[in-house]
Amino acid sequence: MKNFIGMFLFYTNLVSENQLRLTEDEHQHCTKVLRKQVGDDIFITDGNGHIYSARISNISKSETVCNILSTETKPTPYPNIIIAISPTKNASRLEWFVEKAVEIGISEIIVFNAQRTEKKSFNHSRIHKIMVSAMKQSLNVHLPTLNYYESTKLLLAKTKEVDQKFIAHCEGPTLSLHASMDKSKDAIVLIGPEGDFTLQEIEMALENGFKAVTLGDSRLRTETAGLVALMMAKGY
Repeated sequence: MKNFIGMFLFYTNLVSENQLRLTEDEHQHCTKVLRKQVGDDIFITDGNGHIYSARISNISKSETVCNILSTETKPTPYPNIIIAISPTKNASRLEWFVEKAVEIGISEIIVFNAQRTEKKSFNHSRIHKIMVSAMKQSLNVHLPTLNYYESTKLLLAKTKEVDQKFIAHCEGPTLSLHASMDKSKDAIVLIGPEGDFTLQEIEMALENGFKAVTLGDSRLRTETAGLVALMMAKGY
C-alpha cells in the first residue's frame, strides 16, 4: 500500500472484466474538479479491497470510463468488528463517529432506534457518502457494511451468529469491554442513545447472549462511546 500514499483515490462499484466507470460525484470530481482527461492514469477502489491502476479511455456527460492497467488487493481485515449505535439528536455527531470509525477500520456500522432515541431517523445516502470519503482518505479500501434497524428488538434478532456480543451501558456493569473481549474473534458492541438503554432493552440483550460491559469511569457521549468501543476492540 505504500506506493499509493499521497495518491488521490476514486471509488466505484461499476467494475467489469477490463473496465471501470465513474459516475455521479466521482465522475464530476474527476473531470470537473481535478480536470482529468482521456489518457490520464488514476487510482480507483471498489471498496472490496482492490486498488486499480486505470487509464481514462472516454469521458461523457454522465460518466468516466477507464481501462484497468493493474490491480492490487489488500486482505480483508480480521476479525470483524461491528458497532451498533443509536442516532444522535445532532446528526453531525453521528456523522463524526462514522467518519472516524471508517478511518480506524470497522467492518460494519449498524444504526438502530432504541427506546430512548430522540431522532428516530438518519440519512442513509449521506452516511454512505461519508463512509466512501473516509475510506478513500484513509486508504482503508474495504467499505464497511451499513445497516439500519427500527428497534433494539429487531437488531437483537439479526445478530445471533456473532461470536462475541456486548452491550455497553451506564446501569452498573463492572466488567470492562477491554478485559472481556477476545481480540481474535468477531464482535458486536451496542451503543445506546443519549439517555442510555432502558432496563427492558438491557434485559432483552442479556437474554439474547449479550454481555453487559463498561467503557470506563467517564460518562461518554454516544458518538464518543462508539469510537472508544471500536478502539478497544481493535486493541488500541
